[in-house]
Amino acid sequence: MMYYCCDTLRREETRTSPLNGIDFIEVIDMAAVLEEDRQRFLHVHLLKDPAPVVYGPDNVVVEGPDGPLVIEDVTTGLGTQNNIVVVELTGPGDFEPHVLRFRRGLLDDRPPTELDPQLARIEFSFKVECPSDFDCISPCDCPDEPREMPEISYLARDIDSFRQVMLDRLATLQPEAPAPHVVDQKMAIVDALAVLADQVAYQQDAAHTEAYLSKLQHRISARRLGRLVDYTMDEGQNARAFVHVEAGADVLPTGPGFEPVIPAGTAFTTRLSGQSLRLPNDPDVLARASIVFEAITVIEALYVDHNTLSFYTWSDQRCCLPRGATAATLRGHRPNLAPGMFLAFEELVGPRSGNSADRDRSNRPVVRLTSVQAFESPGVPLTDPVTTDEITEIAWDVMDALERPLCLSAETDEAFGRLFLDEVSVARGNICLADHGRTITDEDLGQVPASTRSWAPGYGPEAMASTQREACATQLCDRERPERITPRYAPMLAQAPLTFAAPFVGDAGARAHLAATGTPEPALSLVGTLNAVPDPYTARRDLLGSDADARDVVPEINNEGRAILRFGNDINGLRPNAGTAFTATYRVGLGPSGNIGEDRLVHIRSDLADITGVRNMTPGTGGRRPETIKEMRRRAPFAFRRQDRAVTREDHDEMAKRFIPPEGPLQGTVTDIMHTGSWHTVFVTADRRGGLPVTPAFETDLRAHLERYRMAGRDLEVEGPIPVPIEIDMEVWVCSDYLRGQVKASVLERFSSNVLPDGTLGAFHPDRMSFGQTLYLSPLIALAQSVEGVKAVEVTLFQRYADARSSGLTDRKLEFGRREIARLDNDSSHPGNGVLRLTMKGGR
Repeated sequence: MMYYCCDTLRREETRTSPLNGIDFIEVIDMAAVLEEDRQRFLHVHLLKDPAPVVYGPDNVVVEGPDGPLVIEDVTTGLGTQNNIVVVELTGPGDFEPHVLRFRRGLLDDRPPTELDPQLARIEFSFKVECPSDFDCISPCDCPDEPREMPEISYLARDIDSFRQVMLDRLATLQPEAPAPHVVDQKMAIVDALAVLADQVAYQQDAAHTEAYLSKLQHRISARRLGRLVDYTMDEGQNARAFVHVEAGADVLPTGPGFEPVIPAGTAFTTRLSGQSLRLPNDPDVLARASIVFEAITVIEALYVDHNTLSFYTWSDQRCCLPRGATAATLRGHRPNLAPGMFLAFEELVGPRSGNSADRDRSNRPVVRLTSVQAFESPGVPLTDPVTTDEITEIAWDVMDALERPLCLSAETDEAFGRLFLDEVSVARGNICLADHGRTITDEDLGQVPASTRSWAPGYGPEAMASTQREACATQLCDRERPERITPRYAPMLAQAPLTFAAPFVGDAGARAHLAATGTPEPALSLVGTLNAVPDPYTARRDLLGSDADARDVVPEINNEGRAILRFGNDINGLRPNAGTAFTATYRVGLGPSGNIGEDRLVHIRSDLADITGVRNMTPGTGGRRPETIKEMRRRAPFAFRRQDRAVTREDHDEMAKRFIPPEGPLQGTVTDIMHTGSWHTVFVTADRRGGLPVTPAFETDLRAHLERYRMAGRDLEVEGPIPVPIEIDMEVWVCSDYLRGQVKASVLERFSSNVLPDGTLGAFHPDRMSFGQTLYLSPLIALAQSVEGVKAVEVTLFQRYADARSSGLTDRKLEFGRREIARLDNDSSHPGNGVLRLTMKGGR
């Protein structure tokens, strides 16, 4: 079951149906007659008498984290209670949660046909009767996501960039407000602040920036000079968003292999005055739109029932999809859903008020389906065996696991009448990925001009480079032919800015599509026609790797943002012949202007009358402006000083910082270079974020990254850090008006290795620890004393786990080796990962 629900009504539904199921389970602990029988007997209470079915050892499985437990005997019935199944084990389990489930037989793990599949298994703990200071009732609310700090570009260093940062921030805080006018009072304040910030920035940077390419004025020159030191100017990137197309009726392709209903390149625009939902196929109409997106992925067919897909919660209430969920159940039979499709999840109303105005518009995750189960068997729809409702099971890419909980059903607050909301969130189909940019087709760039001028005989580049001829006195002098001067052909695209888009990876998840990793490439294609023979030209970022006969072209962006095309010189890239006529097809649209808010795309260029609505489910993300000359002046002079060889230990650690795994940059690395008998081996110990293990796949990726930097003759090995468990005993005095249990829970939460509800990290979270980091006692005492209700704290044991010789009470610190990392998980089932024991005194 993928949901966490507060109101479990499934038992009542099953009780009134022909099926049976597990009601609860009882672990015989204190009530055992013999001490050695404690926690060995499990009483499984069923909803009904299972007669005539009798369950045996082959029908019951008890599983823990380390695998199934050995079952000694299974008996159906206990005295006069025929609905109890007694399970006898050879020994008790540990502190970890365990699962008891029924199956059809030794060779068939499916739930028995007489049991409800949802109630054929139950999770329990063997230590339920162990004494505890904590309240056994868990809070039941969909947790709120902690607020994130706004992303502000700290690279803004002049009037224009400071102004843009403030305008971008205003657009984020007030998405519904119109942009300030040039003579608006708000704009006057922004300009005044930008001037003041520029003056402060100038005073900070003047002494360091005066010598950097100070006489450079043109962006194209800056771009070319940067390449001399292996520095590539950033041309920016366009934004991406997922778009939902609402259908009034099913629209299918004409036949197999025909064009999709929504093909790639379909245009979506922001609101246009006086235009209907569907725009005509008129370039002038699109040109009037302030923002145009075009589909990257296709929608093969539109379905009405994909407009709104309701979630199915198996008769339970107050449910939510938790963070990290990768599967769900949809209400109804959805045979047209297929793996590879995108679904967007959306809140319809606020879960606390029931008002649509309170819905969280930012919580609209998009997922890419990896599996869809709509049929129980061929031709038979999948149904709930209890209610006989038709359902559809879906799962999506693990990389699209939900980052925030999604409420499905809820109960409003008392101020709003405690009303039950059956449908808080839904799923939307008919989704495609689109990116910012408008296509300009077949723009005439003119012809390559013919040579009309020439060098004086003997003074051309070819003649000056040739070997000096013999004097005319010794042989007959031939008259030298004039060397033609090649005319400059550098056409400029009529519209701007030229789109630079990241490469599209078809099999990636939805989140990876929005992230749009990879070097952006110009969205430009040229066709050169000579003697009625068309030849395509490929747009490149530079011609350094082009062969002499390669038909390549480079768009260079000038100070005004216009693209000027540069062709090859027959050495790097082919020079087009005179008379070649060029036509260009390209896209315009770039930068933060594409970072629009949700529901801003409202028009579609299509002639399908059955399209009834269009909107972007996610905001435009990834739009990045081109790098300016001022930014290049700060960066380029240092590019050639980049160290690309790993010789020393510090070099290897520096190269490892450039490796970015999926979870983010490495916490750190430690390198050792040792002679292993015949040659030297470099051992790189890596600390991954979140305490993730160094898996074989990670080792392969990091080794491949470091391979290009290592010295010849040295082997390379990647290892994981050495975790050192810590053992701490702490006495905590509680204020007289506080409950000891609550204070103890708060202290344990602060000293945990988890992410706390407010988004901060526990004291022993893996991201707080790194190689060789000394663990001081004073900050730990201060952290415990900062908990509300703590009066005093005394640490009586502070050492490495089970190592009395390593006590740090005297020195008030514990020191670790350069490859060691302190660890304290405080897991009762795994004390070898660190233990924190609290002795609570005082309080209530």
